[in-house]
Amino acid sequence: MNKLPLVLLPFLFSFETTFSQIKKIEGDTSFVQQWSNDLQKTLELKDFKHSTDEFNFRFWNLGQIIEISRDSSGMNGSITNYIYHTKRVNSNEREILSHKIKLYPEQLQDIYTIIKNSEIVNLPSQNKLENWKLGADGITYIFEYSDKNNYTLKSYWTPTVQDSIPEAIIILNLVEKLNNKLNLQVTYTKFRDDLPKKGCYNSGGMSINCYLSSTLELGYSGATKLPLGFNSSYRTSYIGKKKVNSGVVLNYNFDSNGFYYWNFQFSKWNLFYKKTNFSDFIAYNFQSRKVNLDEAINVFRNHQIKYGLNFKNTYGFGIGLDYLTGKYEKIGGHLYAQKWFSKPNINTVLTSSVFNNKLNYKADISKSVDFKYKFPIHRISFGLTYENFMNYKDFYFSVLVLL
Repeated sequence: MNKLPLVLLPFLFSFETTFSQIKKIEGDTSFVQQWSNDLQKTLELKDFKHSTDEFNFRFWNLGQIIEISRDSSGMNGSITNYIYHTKRVNSNEREILSHKIKLYPEQLQDIYTIIKNSEIVNLPSQNKLENWKLGADGITYIFEYSDKNNYTLKSYWTPTVQDSIPEAIIILNLVEKLNNKLNLQVTYTKFRDDLPKKGCYNSGGMSINCYLSSTLELGYSGATKLPLGFNSSYRTSYIGKKKVNSGVVLNYNFDSNGFYYWNFQFSKWNLFYKKTNFSDFIAYNFQSRKVNLDEAINVFRNHQIKYGLNFKNTYGFGIGLDYLTGKYEKIGGHLYAQKWFSKPNINTVLTSSVFNNKLNYKADISKSVDFKYKFPIHRISFGLTYENFMNYKDFYFSVLVLL
């Protein structure tokens, strides 16, 4: 007889615990079904609907969550910053990047006091407020609250446009106090700025921020005297989180008789100037040739370096030096000019070097064809170039694909 209570005790305790987790659920419950469960698991947030804590509160802003809980052992809470990320501009596959910041005891007490002094816990949700406007854009604030017996989720679309509805003022005051106490905007900006500058980011609203920081072009390059070859270029503004604003170009032309021409170029932009109207750049170019000139084999190698300015992303100018090595060793001046015509998508470049009374020059024109969003190829460029280098003349042509 005395053993019966001991046998029933675990069962009764389990029953009591299960029963205590059955809460009255109110608010935008249909909205909970749409997003809360999956995102809650991904971001490792507490399940308020089944929590036995005496106080739970969660504030959802675009890409940011403030969470605070209180039970008999004390308080704990955090700020979770998150963002949706697609690695490629034309990709539908996205991931969620996040970072959690633990709140200090003094912060927890301040936030708890702010929430308790506001009327947000007892405020009706927007679907129960007369004259509350709804829209497609703007910003929606979401509040979750639970205690031992109740759970509510309430959403409010853009309180700033609700024509001074009293409930809107309460919400805006609460959001302002939370932001001021926790520096929420500064915290989120730091989180976002530390992300790799690649792909597209979205905090959950209508705005999408995409970085086209890296471009890779590959293609065929040929010439009337050197019909075989390839051309490639890579430009990037960032490597990971570090801003580099650099690019490299490698071009190689050859024939079946051992003659060739290849050049390597490294460039860097936004060194001293990055303004709306203009930016600057520096470029180094190395060229090596083995060509048939006047029925004789000639080998040329030269180094070019120039500094210039680009204006309104439409035209640019540069000036520098050209150093010819080997038996033709000379130092000359180097000039560069570029003009881009936006409507036909045509780019023109003219470069020249002067060695004493000898003028070398190259004229280039290219036409680009851009493809629509989500097409696997972003752009195809067709180029034609005429060059006169130390009386060696040739006509080049290329087809480049931007991946």
